Amino acid sequence: MIGRLIVRRASTDDASIILYKQGAEIKRLTPGRSGRFDFMLDYDSDYIISFEKPNYVSKKISINSRIPSTAQKRAFTIDFEVELEPQTDQSALKVYNNPVAKILFETRRNDFGFDVDYSASFQRDVAAEERKIAEEAKKKAADEEKARIAAEAAKRRQEEEARKKAAEQARIAEQERQRKEAEARALAEARVKEEARKKAEEEARKEAERIRIAEEARKKAEEEARRAEQERVRQEAEQRRLAEEARRKAEEEARLAEQERVRKEAEQRRLAEEARRKAEEQARIAEQERQRKEAESRALAEARAREEARQKAEEEARKEAERNRLATEARRKAEEEARLAEQERVRKEAEQRRLAEEARLKAEEEARIAEQERQRKEAEARALAEGRAREEARQKAEEEARQEAEHNRLATEARRKAEEEARQAEKERIRQEAEQRRLAEEARRMAEEEARLAELEKQRSEAEAMALAEAKAREEARKRAEEERLLAQQEQQRLAEEVARRRAEELRQEEERIQRETERIREQEERIRQQILKEQQQKQEELVRQANERKLQTMAQQSANKGNPIPVENLKEMYDTEVTVEKFELNKIILTRTVTNREGVITFYTRVEHDNGSVYHFKNGEFITAWQYTNETK
Repeated sequence: MIGRLIVRRASTDDASIILYKQGAEIKRLTPGRSGRFDFMLDYDSDYIISFEKPNYVSKKISINSRIPSTAQKRAFTIDFEVELEPQTDQSALKVYNNPVAKILFETRRNDFGFDVDYSASFQRDVAAEERKIAEEAKKKAADEEKARIAAEAAKRRQEEEARKKAAEQARIAEQERQRKEAEARALAEARVKEEARKKAEEEARKEAERIRIAEEARKKAEEEARRAEQERVRQEAEQRRLAEEARRKAEEEARLAEQERVRKEAEQRRLAEEARRKAEEQARIAEQERQRKEAESRALAEARAREEARQKAEEEARKEAERNRLATEARRKAEEEARLAEQERVRKEAEQRRLAEEARLKAEEEARIAEQERQRKEAEARALAEGRAREEARQKAEEEARQEAEHNRLATEARRKAEEEARQAEKERIRQEAEQRRLAEEARRMAEEEARLAELEKQRSEAEAMALAEAKAREEARKRAEEERLLAQQEQQRLAEEVARRRAEELRQEEERIQRETERIREQEERIRQQILKEQQQKQEELVRQANERKLQTMAQQSANKGNPIPVENLKEMYDTEVTVEKFELNKIILTRTVTNREGVITFYTRVEHDNGSVYHFKNGEFITAWQYTNETK
């Protein structure tokens, strides 16, 4: 599209050309001295080009770039000129509020051109407006008042936009709060699981530490016994050497003394061995009893904690479901009562409009009635578009929240799986280390035992036959003690492994239960969300249906009036003041209706008060907040 801007008796230096697409500004430029300009326009769109200059009357050109499906899309050229005139009277501004010309596709010419009918109508409007300017010169004070009212209306529109923006920000903040609460719940659950895992690992570490301490104590006792045995053997050798010297002096006396000594030592060793075995048996029984009690107490505590957590989760889920059910019932009841009240209001308003329209006989009102009908349709279209936009934004936010929750759930499952694998690996590493230590310890003991047996064998070979018998008896007693100790150690290890296995199984079952409970709660929340979405969609469909019914009623009234159009919202004669308040008392309901007439635009506000104390607010039949109702009906 190309064109030229002409400014009468001035230059185009400070002029502006603004391009709007679908009502939104997309480009702004300042033409050069020649006034030439050009734009590239898309198909299937509505454009407005505004030509503006300070102290000059602004003009607008409307362009509809839609073409029939049968026409071929190609590069069309639109060329025109626009001339701006000085602004001599502020009242002339309203003449050019609407586009001075419309450009659209002409099927007959297969090209874009000016809408001749619109141009002729606009010229007639301009001529009529120029006549009015001359007549309204003496009404300057009234015009100034109208300008003030228009400024107040603009201010109210700005306040309404600010209110809508604040409401949108509050809704976004509420969504953010809900998202953070969901994240906090997920983090709390993760912390609980992490604490449980750490507690289990700490108990396993303590168990391994206890086994290590017991093993060190056993090793220390064996080392002391070995040293005592070596000392005893050394002393016996020394005694045998002294006895051998004495034997040469008094062989008989020494032999008798040696026999008595050997007998006493054998008796002492026998008593000491019996006492040691008895003490070891008592210690083993006491240790087994302690381990059994500890395992039972831990199992009881863990089972009690799991049961309390399960009961608490079920109670919270039940309370949450009950709250949702009560809230849903209350909302449905309020919506049903409000719908009935709105139907009654619409019926009465339709009757009032019919009576008011029957009294209207002047033909000059037809233009104003048509304009009001157009404004109402545009308002309904904007309202439906805004409702669809809000619904799409809400659905998009919910989808993003759901994807975020799904992402967090997958991340939590992956982390839990990694932690479980690490825990199993750590458990396997501890077991292997314990096994390696046990094998090393057995090898060391076997080596020490072989060395000690070799030493004893050497000593026995040097001793007499009686000493050999005593050594053999001591060796048999030691072997029995070693076998008993090994059996006790194996039993302790078996019990420890059994306790660890049961604990791991209980942890696995608890994690599976928590996962199932979490999945159940998530499915329940999803069902509630789907139900709310379905109810909201049904409500939107009901509003659209009611709007269509009102439109059909209006068309029927127009047909019944023999061609005289009857507007839907034209109640200006009945509500000629800016604010009118009406109050109705129905069965268990008090309706307070506030009707505003601002610049010829009629708006209905309804306050529905039930005998149970609940209060609801509506604007033109749509639900609004109490804050919005109070601020807009001031």
